[in-house]
Amino acid sequence: MKSSTAMIWCSCEKIGNWDWKFDLKIHKIIFAALAILVFASTVFAALKTNDTAPIFSLRDVEGKDFNLNDYVGAARKESGNGIVLGFFASWCVGCRNELPLINSLVDELKGKGIKVVIVDVKEDFNTIDSFLTGLKVDKAVVLSDLHGKIAELYGVRFLPVTFFIGADGTVKHIIFGEIDNAKEVRKSAGKLLP
Repeated sequence: MKSSTAMIWCSCEKIGNWDWKFDLKIHKIIFAALAILVFASTVFAALKTNDTAPIFSLRDVEGKDFNLNDYVGAARKESGNGIVLGFFASWCVGCRNELPLINSLVDELKGKGIKVVIVDVKEDFNTIDSFLTGLKVDKAVVLSDLHGKIAELYGVRFLPVTFFIGADGTVKHIIFGEIDNAKEVRKSAGKLLP
C-alpha cells in the first residue's frame, strides 16, 4: 500500500512537462508580488486618491507666502481647477529628469486653470535656485520645505512624487516616481477638470 501511495504522489508531482512543485512556487511568488503592489501606495505616500490634501503655507522663491487653501478647498480665494503639486530635491536623479518636462507644461496647464507648484524638500533657496537655473526650470511656483514638515504631512517617502489636487481640495491622482512623458501629466491633470 505504501508503494502505491508513493507512486501516486510521484506521478502527481510531474505530469508530462508540467512540474506542479515549480508551479506552486511561482504562484507563491506571484501572490507575494501582488500583495506588495496592493499595499504599495501606503508605502510610497500616506495620502491616497480621494483623501483631502493637507493645507499648508510656505514661502516661495520670491519671498511671498503661498497658501494652498487660497487655491483649493471650500474657502479658496482664487478661481481655478486645481493644483499639480510636485516634491523634489536637487540630489534626486528622477527629479532632475522630470522637472524640465513639468516646466514645459506650466503654460498649457495654466490655460486650463491648473497651477503648477513644486516643493523642494530640505534644501535652502540658494541650492534650489542654482539647481533650477541649471535645468532652465523657471515657470512653476517654487517653494522650499526646508525642514521637511510638508513632505511629512503628505507622507512623502521618496522623490519625486506628484499630487494632482482638485479645486475641491481632494487628491485626484498621484504619480509615484519620475514622470517621463507629457501625456502622463496631461491625463492626470485632466482628472482636475470639471
